[in-house]
Amino acid sequence: MREPAKGAIGRATAVAEGMAAGVRRRQREREPRVLLFARPGEPRILAPGAKGQDRILDVAERMIALVDEAEGGTRRDRARARRAAHSEQRESRRAARSHERRRDPTEDGA
Repeated sequence: MREPAKGAIGRATAVAEGMAAGVRRRQREREPRVLLFARPGEPRILAPGAKGQDRILDVAERMIALVDEAEGGTRRDRARARRAAHSEQRESRRAARSHERRRDPTEDGA
Protein backbone atom coordinates (compact mmCIF):
# COMPACT_ATOMS: atom_id res chain seq x y z
CA MET A 1 0.00 0.00 0.00
CA ARG A 2 1.27 3.48 -0.88
CA GLU A 3 2.21 5.92 1.79
CA PRO A 4 0.13 9.10 1.86
CA ALA A 5 1.70 12.11 0.20
CA LYS A 6 3.35 14.61 2.49
CA GLY A 7 3.34 18.36 2.50
CA ALA A 8 0.97 20.57 0.53
CA ILE A 9 -0.10 17.76 -1.83
CA GLY A 10 -0.99 15.51 1.11
CA ARG A 11 -3.04 18.25 2.79
CA ALA A 12 -4.83 19.09 -0.46
CA THR A 13 -5.60 15.41 -1.01
CA ALA A 14 -6.96 15.07 2.53
CA VAL A 15 -9.20 18.11 2.04
CA ALA A 16 -10.49 16.77 -1.29
CA GLU A 17 -11.20 13.36 0.23
CA GLY A 18 -13.07 14.97 3.13
CA MET A 19 -15.17 17.06 0.76
CA ALA A 20 -15.99 14.05 -1.42
CA ALA A 21 -17.07 12.08 1.65
CA GLY A 22 -19.33 14.97 2.69
CA VAL A 23 -20.94 15.11 -0.76
CA ARG A 24 -21.60 11.37 -0.67
CA ARG A 25 -23.15 11.65 2.82
CA ARG A 26 -25.47 14.49 1.75
CA GLN A 27 -26.57 12.55 -1.33
CA ARG A 28 -27.31 9.52 0.79
CA GLU A 29 -29.32 11.65 3.27
CA ARG A 30 -31.48 13.07 0.45
CA GLU A 31 -32.51 9.67 -0.83
CA PRO A 32 -35.99 8.68 0.29
CA ARG A 33 -36.03 5.96 2.92
CA VAL A 34 -38.72 3.46 3.73
CA LEU A 35 -39.12 2.57 7.40
CA LEU A 36 -41.00 -0.63 8.16
CA PHE A 37 -42.41 -1.33 11.60
CA ALA A 38 -42.83 -5.04 12.32
CA ARG A 39 -43.70 -4.29 15.95
CA PRO A 40 -44.31 -0.95 17.66
CA GLY A 41 -41.02 0.79 18.31
CA GLU A 42 -38.88 -1.50 16.15
CA PRO A 43 -38.30 0.21 12.80
CA ARG A 44 -36.34 -1.39 10.01
CA ILE A 45 -35.03 0.50 6.98
CA LEU A 46 -35.91 -1.10 3.67
CA ALA A 47 -32.66 -1.23 1.70
CA PRO A 48 -32.50 0.98 -1.41
CA GLY A 49 -33.38 -1.11 -4.45
CA ALA A 50 -35.03 -3.82 -2.34
CA LYS A 51 -38.09 -5.59 -3.70
CA GLY A 52 -41.15 -3.38 -3.28
CA GLN A 53 -39.32 -0.19 -2.33
CA ASP A 54 -40.29 1.64 -5.52
CA ARG A 55 -43.92 0.66 -5.13
CA ILE A 56 -44.02 1.80 -1.50
CA LEU A 57 -42.40 5.13 -2.42
CA ASP A 58 -44.95 5.65 -5.22
CA VAL A 59 -47.85 5.02 -2.84
CA ALA A 60 -46.34 7.35 -0.23
CA GLU A 61 -45.88 10.14 -2.80
CA ARG A 62 -49.50 9.76 -3.94
CA MET A 63 -50.68 9.93 -0.31
CA ILE A 64 -48.70 13.12 0.27
CA ALA A 65 -50.08 14.65 -2.93
CA LEU A 66 -53.65 13.86 -1.82
CA VAL A 67 -53.10 15.52 1.55
CA ASP A 68 -51.53 18.58 -0.10
CA GLU A 69 -54.47 18.80 -2.50
CA ALA A 70 -57.00 18.54 0.35
CA GLU A 71 -55.19 21.23 2.38
CA GLY A 72 -54.88 23.60 -0.56
CA GLY A 73 -51.42 23.16 -2.01
CA THR A 74 -48.08 22.10 -0.64
CA ARG A 75 -46.76 23.18 2.75
CA ARG A 76 -44.41 25.55 0.96
CA ASP A 77 -47.32 27.14 -0.96
CA ARG A 78 -49.36 27.56 2.23
CA ALA A 79 -46.39 29.11 4.04
CA ARG A 80 -45.87 31.58 1.17
CA ALA A 81 -49.54 32.53 1.25
CA ARG A 82 -49.39 33.10 5.03
CA ARG A 83 -46.31 35.29 4.69
CA ALA A 84 -47.95 37.32 1.92
CA ALA A 85 -51.10 37.81 4.03
CA HIS A 86 -49.06 38.93 7.05
CA SER A 87 -47.08 41.31 4.88
CA GLU A 88 -50.29 42.84 3.49
CA GLN A 89 -51.67 43.28 7.01
CA ARG A 90 -48.49 45.04 8.16
CA GLU A 91 -48.58 47.34 5.15
CA SER A 92 -52.22 48.29 5.73
CA ARG A 93 -51.50 49.04 9.43
CA ARG A 94 -48.52 51.20 8.46
CA ALA A 95 -50.61 53.08 5.92
CA ALA A 96 -53.36 53.67 8.48
CA ARG A 97 -50.87 55.00 11.06
CA SER A 98 -49.26 57.22 8.45
CA HIS A 99 -52.68 58.57 7.44
CA GLU A 100 -53.54 59.34 11.09
CA ARG A 101 -50.29 61.27 11.57
CA ARG A 102 -50.94 63.39 8.48
CA ARG A 103 -54.44 64.40 9.59
CA ASP A 104 -54.84 68.04 10.51
CA PRO A 105 -55.28 68.40 14.32
CA THR A 106 -57.84 71.20 13.83
CA GLU A 107 -60.30 68.72 12.26
CA ASP A 108 -60.99 67.12 15.67
CA GLY A 109 -64.10 69.13 16.24
CA ALA A 110 -62.75 72.61 16.97
